[in-house]
Amino acid sequence: MIATTLLYLHRYKNLSTHIATAIDYILETDFNTLAPGRYEVDGENVFAIVNEYVTKQPEECMPESHRQYIDIQLVVQGAERFGYTPLMQQIPHTPFKPDNDVAFYTPENLQYVTLHAGQCVFFFPEDIHQPELFAETPAPVKKVVMKIRG
Repeated sequence: MIATTLLYLHRYKNLSTHIATAIDYILETDFNTLAPGRYEVDGENVFAIVNEYVTKQPEECMPESHRQYIDIQLVVQGAERFGYTPLMQQIPHTPFKPDNDVAFYTPENLQYVTLHAGQCVFFFPEDIHQPELFAETPAPVKKVVMKIRG
C-alpha cells in the first residue's frame, strides 16, 4: 500500500509502464466533470471506474484483494476511510472470483487511513483493503479507481 497526494503522484510512474499510463491519465483528467462509469485508457491493461456513493459502516464493507489488478483509488470529492493489512496467510471469507478479480475476507487486524479530496492510495495484489468506509459519518464521496494490470 502507498498513500500519497496528487502533488507527489508523479514519483511512482517508474513502478511500471501501466502505472505510468494510469498516473498520466489521473494527472490529465478533471474527474469532477466525469459521470460515474467505466473509462477505457489502455484496454484491459488500464481503465478508470468513476464512482459516486455514500460511505458506509465498516460492517457493510468486506475487505478484499485482487490478483490481476493494482488499484489506485483517488478521492475526488469528500473523504473516505480505508482499511488495510498485508495479504499473508489469511483465508478468504469467499473463494476468489476470477471473473471479478476479487476475494473477500473477514475484517481482522486492519490498519486505517482517511483520505480527502486530492489524496490517493495504491493497493497491490499483496494488499487486503477495505474501501468505502465513512470517515466521521456516512457522507457522499466521488472516487476514481484506476485498475492497472499488474
